[in-house]
Amino acid sequence: MTLSLGAKTQVSGYVTKEKFLKGRTLEEIEKILGYHPGRLANGATFLKLDRVPQPGEFSLAGYSQVADHRATPPTGIDVNKVTQMAAASFAATGGDRLVKVFPAIGHNASLDNDHQYPPGAGCPQWKLTTKIDATVVAIVSLFPKGRYFPAA
Repeated sequence: MTLSLGAKTQVSGYVTKEKFLKGRTLEEIEKILGYHPGRLANGATFLKLDRVPQPGEFSLAGYSQVADHRATPPTGIDVNKVTQMAAASFAATGGDRLVKVFPAIGHNASLDNDHQYPPGAGCPQWKLTTKIDATVVAIVSLFPKGRYFPAA
């Protein structure tokens, strides 16, 4: 994805709360999110959601220690209640706002998913099932020590 700082677009897919990534290096973010080593070697673009998604616009994705291809649907919980609780925890600003990370190196279909998406160090994730307006707040390109500090 090639967007400039402040650019607007729409995003879907996996998001997490900013507080788990802010101030971290690209190398640390790789480990937190569960990307294979070097996935962020060419940098990443970070976008903040312009609004809080509502239940029905996202699904629960658990924590980054378990990649989507290894996840099993939760049992014994009220998914609607947990979804409502998740939505109530999201914020438009601050550490609880949701961010989307676009690695400069995209998904590689020739790598198996276990190699490409190893267990992460752990942060909550949600999967946007509807496109949501978002704004580029950082472009970090200095690997491995470039840090994510949002512009706004």
